[in-house]
Amino acid sequence: MVLVERNRSHGVAIGFEELMENKHPLHVLIVFHASFPEIKGGINKMIATLAEAWSEKGHKVSILSPGDWEDRYWSSRYYGAVAVHRQRMRTPWDAKKPLRGFLGWLWEFPQVFLRLWRFVKDEKVDIIHLHTPREYQYWILLLSLVGGPPYVLTFHGTDALHFSTGRAKNMWLLKWIAKGARGRTAVAYHYATLIEQHHPGLIPVRTIPNGIAVASATADGECHEEVCAVHLPDVFFIQVGWVEPPKGQDVAIRAWGALKKLHPDCHLLIIGDEPFLRPGEPYYPGYRQQMTAMMTELGLQETVHLTGAIEPVTLQAIMKKARGLVFPSHREGMPYVLLEAGLLGLPVVCSDIPAFQELIDHGYTGYLVPQGDHEAWALAVARLLRDETMARTMGANLQRMIIRYHDAAVMARRYTDLFSDLLCAL
Repeated sequence: MVLVERNRSHGVAIGFEELMENKHPLHVLIVFHASFPEIKGGINKMIATLAEAWSEKGHKVSILSPGDWEDRYWSSRYYGAVAVHRQRMRTPWDAKKPLRGFLGWLWEFPQVFLRLWRFVKDEKVDIIHLHTPREYQYWILLLSLVGGPPYVLTFHGTDALHFSTGRAKNMWLLKWIAKGARGRTAVAYHYATLIEQHHPGLIPVRTIPNGIAVASATADGECHEEVCAVHLPDVFFIQVGWVEPPKGQDVAIRAWGALKKLHPDCHLLIIGDEPFLRPGEPYYPGYRQQMTAMMTELGLQETVHLTGAIEPVTLQAIMKKARGLVFPSHREGMPYVLLEAGLLGLPVVCSDIPAFQELIDHGYTGYLVPQGDHEAWALAVARLLRDETMARTMGANLQRMIIRYHDAAVMARRYTDLFSDLLCAL
């Protein structure tokens, strides 16, 4: 497959030897503003998947989340074998109160830095795994400069795109953090390529595709329809993800407006919440209201449903009853929802963008549709409805591909192999 060849070009070799036991257990500290054990978004899903896979192989996993304003003091909670720590990790600047913010940072910095130093030494942390460039990661950079553990930085989704094109905020700081990483990875080949093209000083960026727990993801689950806020219709498709412009909910809604002439009884469940900067402050103010207004304008109040977020177990059960998944995103990394749907053999229709081109072979494992063309989307969905045999065949083809190339055990092993190689080179 093309995917395998591309990944090998970035140092990824697929083989059964990757599943061998690691003879030297590691203590990996994951640093990300994670919601563990709750899963909100693809990065949190990846972190949870890695934590489970590493723990099963005997590695120790800790998670450090740069807490909110109220997390002034270090706190810890344990979820099974995984320890989750929270600590406010401030930057020296505050746009609203520059002087007060700097003085507050100056007071806190020695205390917090000493706490971090003691933690990595006392707990014998071998390596730190950062996820997507963030300003607070300068703490980890400074820690590494004074003899702390080395760190690896993984690029995901939209953040990788903004970083590669230089559109991220405080780009100078993020580049400094990325350059200080002992290793750099990306969850998709096209993002690794973009970063290497725009930032040659960061070469190499290795591609380690996201993986999914094959055994657990295929377990049966009951469908709790009351969680959906609507009873499941007989014929429906789903779209899953944050309710935000990059996910293209407007394209899906307009496609259903065109589709209702041919299939008036086919429903669409748009599953997910809108992202918030902070409580009560949406990242994209008014976007959800625009989608509701569009549904009213097109007469889709009875067939298109904004369900909000749904528990993972219930979502998996809903996937099993759906006729397909639509993914009209304008940009993506390697979304876990697509891996989950593929593992269940669900037919998929995706935007013809690089992220999906790595996973979808048009007409064989799914459909790739021109980005933003809602008429083409309607026709693709209509084809799946018209030819159920073809739809099941494409779903089965995608399922085989996910099982073969996106097993969580393989993903976890690739990271620990990388960590071990980097530590041996020190």
